[in-house]
Amino acid sequence: MKKIGYFPYVFFVLCLFILLSLPQREVERCRSFSIACFSLPWRAFHGLREFLLNAPTLSERIQEKNGPIEELARLTLENQNLKEQLQGVYEWLLFDQRIEDQMETLKSCKEQSLVQEVNLREFFQRRGEELKKLLEIELQSLPAKVIYRTPSSWSSSLWLNVGEKDNEVLGTLIVAKNSPVLFGNALIGVVEYVDKRKCRVRLITDSGLIPSVRAIRGKSQDLEMVQLLDALQERITLREGLFTPSEKEELSHLLLQVKEKLPFRKDQYLAKGELQGSSNPLWRSRGSCLRGIGFNYDYPDQEGPARALRMEKILSSNVDADSYESLLQGGDLLITTGWDGVFPANLQVAFITKIFPVQEGAYAYDIEAKPCAYNLEDVSTVFVLPPQKID
Repeated sequence: MKKIGYFPYVFFVLCLFILLSLPQREVERCRSFSIACFSLPWRAFHGLREFLLNAPTLSERIQEKNGPIEELARLTLENQNLKEQLQGVYEWLLFDQRIEDQMETLKSCKEQSLVQEVNLREFFQRRGEELKKLLEIELQSLPAKVIYRTPSSWSSSLWLNVGEKDNEVLGTLIVAKNSPVLFGNALIGVVEYVDKRKCRVRLITDSGLIPSVRAIRGKSQDLEMVQLLDALQERITLREGLFTPSEKEELSHLLLQVKEKLPFRKDQYLAKGELQGSSNPLWRSRGSCLRGIGFNYDYPDQEGPARALRMEKILSSNVDADSYESLLQGGDLLITTGWDGVFPANLQVAFITKIFPVQEGAYAYDIEAKPCAYNLEDVSTVFVLPPQKID
């Protein structure tokens, strides 16, 4: 009778026990080492995928069998790399333009605070102080490139090519745990782990990240739409072969009409709540839908008095009841409040796409929203802000 050997099983259990007993720091190092090992194969696979997508069909190969196919493949890859670099430069220019616009807004706030009435003066002074703090943070931002993004967590996390070494070179702490990450003008996530030359970012579409936000309606909302319209008009103007000159002129005229219809009213700061992503924590699928919970205005704050939930009227005898605004509307811009201690105030996050009816006995609205970073699925260049200082 053959004797059964138990040594392999004992050895396997012992190895498993040792792995489970490793400290958190060693686990993070092992994970970082694994990501670094798979980074180059992932880039090669991504390049192969782009090459196969752009490769000519069988009929085209037959027609061009005597042509320089290798040269065509090389030019295709170079063209793809140039497109990615141009997209990165475009994002940098947009970010610089955003800072310039904020500086102009800050000057406008200071000028208007001197000539407006007392209540508006306080409003503009508060906006100016908040904008000054945000500018100080954004001027210290560090550009970074996405180096790895696993398909199993596409909507939950990604890796950047900046880390502790960059902090040493700059002589200041920028890339750290809880550093906000922007894509263009919009918040897309927060740094959750930092290694020597790379870091991992948790995206806002992950269900584990819950920023505190507030609905805003007015000038900020209109400016965000103007930026989108200007970007669309620029792309249409540069695109060759898609539109005729008369069609381009007609589209430009329509976009101009849309911009002229924007009222540019004074900002209204309305309902407050929390956002969270829709991706599952175990096997994360692609998805950019955000779920908002707890949106109400039960207590007064520096932006105004409390408002009723269902009747949507101001709960104060000192304020005209006819001057109220609805708490939430489709298309309202959601910005950070700064109350969570992680994200600075006034960063654009998302816009409201759906408002659910209030259930009987509920005290707040639930909503659905879309991130302001419209192409979050294919993000390549981002900006890392220094972490918040908590007293």
